[in-house]
Amino acid sequence: MYRRHKRIQERNRAVLYLGQQTKPVWKKPRFILLGVSLLIIVVILAVLLIQFLSSRPNKLGQGYWHTSGSQIVDANNQPVRIAGVNWFGFETPNYVVGGLQVRNYKDMLDQIKGLGYNTIRLPYSNQLFDQESIPNGIDPALNPDLVGLNGLQVMDKVIGYASQIGLHIILDQHRPDANAQSALWYTAAYPASRWIADWQMLATHYKGNPMVIGADLHNEPHNPACWGCGDPALDWRLAAEQAGNAILDINPNWLIFVEGVECYGPGGSTQTSDCYWWGGNLKGVSSAPVQLKVPNRLVYSVHDYPQSVAYHAWFKAPSYPQNLPGIWDTCWGYIQKQGIAPVWVGEFGTKLQTAADQQWLSSLVSYLGTGASGFNWTYWSWNPNSGDTGGILKDDWKTVNQNKQHYLNPVLFPLASTASATTSVSNKAVPPTQPPNVGTLQAYYKSDNPGALVVNQIMPDLKISNMGSSPVRLSDITIRYWYTSGNKQTQAYACDYAALGREHIIGKFVSLATPRSKADSYLEIGFTGDAGNLAPGKDTGEIKSRFNKSDYSNYDQSKDYSYLASATQYTLSQHITVYYKGTLVWGTEPV
Repeated sequence: MYRRHKRIQERNRAVLYLGQQTKPVWKKPRFILLGVSLLIIVVILAVLLIQFLSSRPNKLGQGYWHTSGSQIVDANNQPVRIAGVNWFGFETPNYVVGGLQVRNYKDMLDQIKGLGYNTIRLPYSNQLFDQESIPNGIDPALNPDLVGLNGLQVMDKVIGYASQIGLHIILDQHRPDANAQSALWYTAAYPASRWIADWQMLATHYKGNPMVIGADLHNEPHNPACWGCGDPALDWRLAAEQAGNAILDINPNWLIFVEGVECYGPGGSTQTSDCYWWGGNLKGVSSAPVQLKVPNRLVYSVHDYPQSVAYHAWFKAPSYPQNLPGIWDTCWGYIQKQGIAPVWVGEFGTKLQTAADQQWLSSLVSYLGTGASGFNWTYWSWNPNSGDTGGILKDDWKTVNQNKQHYLNPVLFPLASTASATTSVSNKAVPPTQPPNVGTLQAYYKSDNPGALVVNQIMPDLKISNMGSSPVRLSDITIRYWYTSGNKQTQAYACDYAALGREHIIGKFVSLATPRSKADSYLEIGFTGDAGNLAPGKDTGEIKSRFNKSDYSNYDQSKDYSYLASATQYTLSQHITVYYKGTLVWGTEPV
């Protein structure tokens, strides 16, 4: 109280002193003007900052993903597409992803990213989380940071590095125990309560990581699993709702992926001939959709395979493979096409050893569509040791099967700065962060004289696409068009058009000392030192070329390795080879 009284007296004395002046010296108006000026400046700066931030493009794929109608969108409501691979192993008695006995896990993740995939489906078994389940099949010299870890800790390492380099993760309860697939989501040893409890544990464990985008609740439910039959022990739709809602109670940001069943009949019965692939029959959604408590989190999922995996009647239909799109529409495609929800083809794969399999894969990739509005997918599998399908990798766990990659390249969706791979060449001298992996650079080819085999000039049109995550200096890239010259006459090259400028294109001819099949020469196209960089997720735009002999005598294009008569539109071509600093990174040379 004394201190308060003293402060009042001091304030009164100050007022009396000012009152004795012939003219009071008030500073307040000047302070008010200064304050108002500062406030105006702050407001202007805030407005400019907001305008700047709103004008900046949001990086595609950021944050947790959700759905909008039949589209998956990122945290900024930009359309995205799951385009990835399955890397299995955590669901097996090895309790770890495959290949770590011969490679480092980060090296493989870098390769997956470099090929243009954006997501990994990561299967696991509930047995993985048992205390006695010890990871094995790991070379400790190649993966020293995995030594002594349990299954979940190894999963943390894989997911942690994948997240760091921009790969999204979908967790997949592949089976309850590590030894065999189960028709239902539970067994006597691993009851439904454990199934849900493990999902809740994972939802809690990865709650702070938006790169883990969701839960594939159970792999390939099949008979006696039913859809909408009402039996709580067998009704997969009811079980999916229960588990999905339990997960969303903990992490409401996750996507919930619900696969189909095998057979579907009236009232959800399995007593019907209306059967499809395990996990692939979603006909029941039309009358009994899954209901989740959090909106915009549901994605339906299917698996589809060719005749080499299992026989179905439609493979022997006279209309095969033209009958396939109608079958897919009926079983699952209608869900996305009618705007009910997005659909994710969580598994599809083949060894491509038969014509029927090749027709199936070509038809399915075409059905999936391109761009963000296409069906979502993850290819089975990254691992080469999948008995029915093989993998993207060959048996050495290092070399990419370029034939398979060729089919998938058109439906890739690398998450760079934009969703479309359009022309983007920067002249800023930004070196690539790492050399491009095999398959990162891709060649698209179109013939400007298609169907004409005997011609006096060859007219290949080319585009080179960068499907990696780093810019590539164009002057480090060369392209080869392989053909048969037939004689040693002088030849002339001309670039008629280049989106990045004709002045940046260089062409030269090389005659082979030893002729190869359908090639005794090649045209090599390169880029000048000031051509700039090819940005990730972009292509060079058109490069329209032509060349001829000095006397304009004819070439026979039927003898040319790189010529493709059907290429009336730009087509990925393995017969156009691409090199980075002289090392082959795309295509196959003639032998």
